[in-house]
Amino acid sequence: MSKAPPKFTSKNSSLGISRVLEDDQPKQTGRTASLPTEAFKEPSEHASCFSWTGFILSLYFNKVAVHIFGGLTGWRWYTRIDECLILGALPTPPQIKKLHQEEKLHTVINLCAEFPGYRSLYEELGIRQIHLKTADFTVPSFEDIQYGAAILVDAAEKNQGSIYLHCKAGRGRSASIALCYLVRRYQLNPQQAQNILVKARAQVDKELHTAEQIRMYYKTVIMESETGKITRIPYTYA
Repeated sequence: MSKAPPKFTSKNSSLGISRVLEDDQPKQTGRTASLPTEAFKEPSEHASCFSWTGFILSLYFNKVAVHIFGGLTGWRWYTRIDECLILGALPTPPQIKKLHQEEKLHTVINLCAEFPGYRSLYEELGIRQIHLKTADFTVPSFEDIQYGAAILVDAAEKNQGSIYLHCKAGRGRSASIALCYLVRRYQLNPQQAQNILVKARAQVDKELHTAEQIRMYYKTVIMESETGKITRIPYTYA
């Protein structure tokens, strides 16, 4: 008989994800609970204790790099890339509330295989979450890149408001999809899109444009553009 996976219930995380990863047990209270400001109960993905510890430590490293050394490093928790896309690290519940209220946030694209997202919060606010589970330190699959970029392009063309695209730190997994969105939406090649991302967000991996999945995606974009299937516009956002 296998043992039940452990619950991870960090009680005092200043990251704003304290008590987020508890087993999702339906509660028959007869009424809808109001949302607390700092912490939300969400289902865990039952990560191992080792991988969860590494995840938390890495999050705290990112927090230190942004909030303590940000003046030196230029790192920020999240960055607006254009009128549609906000690229960032794993957001806190207060950040989500603020972006929903001030930036018309309507969709969150979550690349973290290790974090399920704030499902209860998103449901309460009417925010759609798209969870493209990608292992840390890897590039998303070609299929996930296509899907994520298409969601962004569609929202941008319809002027629907803001999408928050994130992984754990907003440097690799999510930045890969951001780069592909830029080459699909705008008349940019991967190197130019890479330069735009790095200028806007200093912590972005400088070699993303060399990844095979991204090169394949760009070839598809060029083929579709040359045959008139898609239209790309100049990048003018500043």
